[in-house]
Amino acid sequence: MPITIAHLKDQLSAYLVRWPEDFEAVAPILALNGPEAFDRSTMPGHVTASAILVNRVGEVLLIHHKSLDRWLQPGGHVEPADESLPLAALREAVEETGIDPAALTLADPVPVHIDVHAIPANPRKAEGAHWHYDIRYRFDCDDPELTPRLEEVHAAEWRPTTDLDSTDLAARLY
Repeated sequence: MPITIAHLKDQLSAYLVRWPEDFEAVAPILALNGPEAFDRSTMPGHVTASAILVNRVGEVLLIHHKSLDRWLQPGGHVEPADESLPLAALREAVEETGIDPAALTLADPVPVHIDVHAIPANPRKAEGAHWHYDIRYRFDCDDPELTPRLEEVHAAEWRPTTDLDSTDLAARLY
């Protein structure tokens, strides 16, 4: 069963109980009202899901994103077959890094971070500039062997948490 707007609202509510100071950042996502919130063609923005993978020594896995030419956590668009946001984040992590899903454990069912960020226009994909409402989950990784999917990413590396795109996110991991 596809992800519902009720699931999204439940995730946002649980997140705001834990981090009420993020209300302004989450407000645009709270305004979403239908299944189109998860459709990658919805403009001016749509929900995405990311996985913050943490290994045994406290490093995070970052991928070098092909289109954005930046180091980011694994993540991406929600697919119609995804049953929940954490499972969408897990699927994206496995697709981009090649890590065995059995090596990944969802650390908390509540998102660890939510980020609203601009995505530039991509004429190659016939996409205009838009927003990603990125719901991020922490996963613990027991086997950090990587086989990055080069059709998805340029590279994948275990890096210090200081390389994450948010100091708030880094502080919430421990």
